[in-house]
Amino acid sequence: MIQNYIDTHAHIYSLEFHDDFDAVIARAHDAGVYRMMIVTTDEEEALQAIEFAKKDPVHYQVAYGIHPEYVKDATSEKLRKLEEIISKKGITAVGEIGMDLYYESDTREAQKELFIYQIELAKKYNKPILVHSRDAMQETYDIMKEHHVRGLLHCFSGSAEMAVEFTKLGYYIALGGAATFKNARHALEVCKAVDMKYLLSETDCPYMAPVPVRGTRNEPCNIPYIVDVLAKTRDISVEEMANTIDENYKRFLKEINESN
Repeated sequence: MIQNYIDTHAHIYSLEFHDDFDAVIARAHDAGVYRMMIVTTDEEEALQAIEFAKKDPVHYQVAYGIHPEYVKDATSEKLRKLEEIISKKGITAVGEIGMDLYYESDTREAQKELFIYQIELAKKYNKPILVHSRDAMQETYDIMKEHHVRGLLHCFSGSAEMAVEFTKLGYYIALGGAATFKNARHALEVCKAVDMKYLLSETDCPYMAPVPVRGTRNEPCNIPYIVDVLAKTRDISVEEMANTIDENYKRFLKEINESN
């Protein structure tokens, strides 16, 4: 049984997991998911996740950032607290941050300012970024090129051509449950197009559950369904794909450790 699956984007401290957190972790272990980036969306989640990951920093990492959807809540006090938390040793990455013009197109300029501000914080504290981009791929690319820092594109939804351009800048591409959907043509094209050394897997749980459990609460234990599809798309074994993603994530974390 494969024991080195990776979930590079898991919101396991969201409300959806409060009632069965321990069971969720146990199911992930049983499924062979041995490393996880815990992505947090507020100060309380971040501090709780830091304490949890502190017990096993090899297998659990923590990210915190202000999602573009919450740009209107980014008060000066919120930004002060953000930096205070990001500066902590227990935070591995700044994220998820980025641009989202699907719901919040009226805040385009404010989102750009917040995105750049958080990138600069990541640079200041020598941490990578986890980037969310929806209906804003060109703006995201332009900002990430100009304000370059190490990082990855979470739940990548752009074209294969754009994915390749991001990897030319050294960014990793994470694919999740959407790659298993019937209308997943773009995600599969991305999987085929990019150099495998830049591919990562994620769940974005509790969202985007993959086929065959689509429509349910997503969990880290569903990573094998995603990796299976990525392996079939590249015409390689599941073991090879899992090993490749494992090595990619180790490299991603090594790049962080070596620069600190």
